[in-house]
Amino acid sequence: MKRIIAFILTSITLATASLHAERVKGFESHPSGNVLAMTVDSIDYRKDLTRVYGSLTGRPHTSARIDGATLDGMECTDIEGVDLNRYFQWEDEGRIGVEIDFPPAAPKRQGTIVLKTPRGESPIVFSRTGR
Repeated sequence: MKRIIAFILTSITLATASLHAERVKGFESHPSGNVLAMTVDSIDYRKDLTRVYGSLTGRPHTSARIDGATLDGMECTDIEGVDLNRYFQWEDEGRIGVEIDFPPAAPKRQGTIVLKTPRGESPIVFSRTGR
């Protein structure tokens, strides 16, 4: 009986958590500047954060740095793939996968991410393709 109750509670918890999280795929990205380019692959909307998955692209064997980022005016709270305020180097393929965390937000069909660098700001406009 205790196992059945534990199973039911676990199922309810998992179902409730899935109601508050939505990973949306299928975005088109348009960098509007020549400082730094990024494509948005998907966005994970959770109750505790909004995580943007994407790829930075650059010229191989050169360096770049990101000092901050905003998503429609909300400051990023964390970034994975590169370190904030530290230079990184593009490898042979000129592509680096990143995950950028922002405060919680409602799902968006379009928006703007602004990457802040020592060479200026690099706005990336993204919009959802399909449904």
